[in-house]
This record gives sequence, C-alpha cells and structure tokens, in this order.
Amino acid sequence: MLQSLFKEKYGIPLDEIKRRHAYEDSKFIRVQGMDVHYRDVGEGPVLLLLHGMFSSLHTWEDWIETLKQDFRVIALDAPNYGLTGAHPNGMFKHIYSDFLNDFTDALDIKECMLAGNSLGGWMSWEFAGRYPEKVKKIILIDSAGFLFVVPWLLLTLALPGATFLGQRVKYPKGAFWAVIKDVYGDRSKVTKEKVDLYYDLSMREGNRMASARVVHFIRNNFGFRTGYMKNIHQPTLVMWGRKDRWIPLRHVKSFMKKIRNSESIIYDDAGHMPMEEIPDISVKDAREFLLR
Repeated sequence: MLQSLFKEKYGIPLDEIKRRHAYEDSKFIRVQGMDVHYRDVGEGPVLLLLHGMFSSLHTWEDWIETLKQDFRVIALDAPNYGLTGAHPNGMFKHIYSDFLNDFTDALDIKECMLAGNSLGGWMSWEFAGRYPEKVKKIILIDSAGFLFVVPWLLLTLALPGATFLGQRVKYPKGAFWAVIKDVYGDRSKVTKEKVDLYYDLSMREGNRMASARVVHFIRNNFGFRTGYMKNIHQPTLVMWGRKDRWIPLRHVKSFMKKIRNSESIIYDDAGHMPMEEIPDISVKDAREFLLR
C-alpha cells in the first residue's frame, strides 16, 4: 500500500529517455549507488562542467565542442537530475562536494578546473573550498551562493507537501516554456527542442521528487555555507548575465568580496545561463581565462 502511495504516477521510462537524449559518447559510472551519466571528451588539463537546477549536461553542448580542443572536458548529470537521477540518500550536508570528490577519485582525477552554473556554481565553490588540493581554477556562472528572492517555480517546490506532490502530478509542458523563457535574456531564443529536453528529463522517475528535496534542503538551511569561500585562493572568473531574472546581478560583488583572487565579466544581453544562450561569446572568455 505504502509503496503504491509513493510511486510516481507519471513518468517516462529511463530507457526511452536515454534513447531520446543520451549522446553517442555518453558514459555511465557507478558512484555512491548511482549510475552517473557523463561525457568525457578531448585531451589536456581536466575541466569539469556542472549544470544548474532542473538542468543536465546538455546545457554545455556548445561549450564542449570548443573546449575539447584544449582540455579533457567532463560534463556530468549531477545527482538528482538528468539521466543520473535521484541520490539514494536524498539531500544532505555536503552532498555535492563529497560526490565530486568520489566522482573524481573514480576517474583517477588528481586535479581539475571547474565551471558551474547556478546550482553547479554552488557545487564548484563548495568543492573548491573543501578540497582545494583538487581544484586549479574556477568559473562561476550566475552562481548560487547568497540569499535572494526565489523564482515562482522554486517557491511552489518549497511549499509543504511539494515533495510528495512532485511525484504524483504531471507537470504541464506550458510551465516549462515559461520557466525556460524566464532564464533566457532573449526569450525568443527558446526552442521547442529545448523545452522537450527539459521536460523529458524532469519526467524521469524520481527526478521531480528529488528536485523538490533540493529546494527544501536549501530553504531549511537558509541558503548556503559561504564560509567555505575563504579557503578559495585559486583564480576565479565570475560570469553573469545582466538580464538574469533568477539570481540578481548584485551577487557578483558578493562573490568578488568573498573570493579574493577573482575577476568578473558581465553580459548585457544574457540571462541566467550565458553558456547556453550566448555560447560563442561566453566560451571564448572561458577559454581565454582557463588557458592563462
């Protein structure tokens, strides 16, 4: 009875989602009880690419094509998202920084550079702060880290009962159009293919419930433990879209104040995900910073 109650009512089978959205070079590795989906392309210094909330490694597609010429680029679906799916232990303190430590160990990576967007930015700076010996450089793109007024979608996920309802309710695809348009500076750039991707991955069994748990965890802990930033001495580039409607531009100064060895670039016409919305411009800046 209880198993039936908590089983997701709607969803797309994992094999079908893989058929639609896995790459020819997609790989899977067992870490912390999950089959972690990742891509590992190119040769050179290791660069990890970490996506944001509700997203996946697909958000880095254009960056990968450029950066694989100079780096060994590893993009992954973080726990609770994409083809990796929900973490078996739910959400807990240090979930992502400890996961990244185990993931890099599993691939025998001793040192790497990091680029993270939004929630992936949090993963990046916390990992760098807790495991500084493993991180050489950091790029934070419209990164989470400081308190802000959350978007309407996150507010709904933070409501009581949202974790349970998330697995019992079929999300309307129209809501995905609204959300993705909200994170782009130029809403006309949002395509049906992009919406279909985000929608399908959200319908993987466990992902809706896991997304709600992530939001609840952040809410219950009143944000993020920014004290780890004091341990970051690596060169850090803070990228930000001026038209970000999710995390305000003023957070650039907050990161610059906390991370001493940092610099910033502001993109006037971009929103919350410059690497996806203006990939050619943003990847050029990223490459120049990483190659210094």
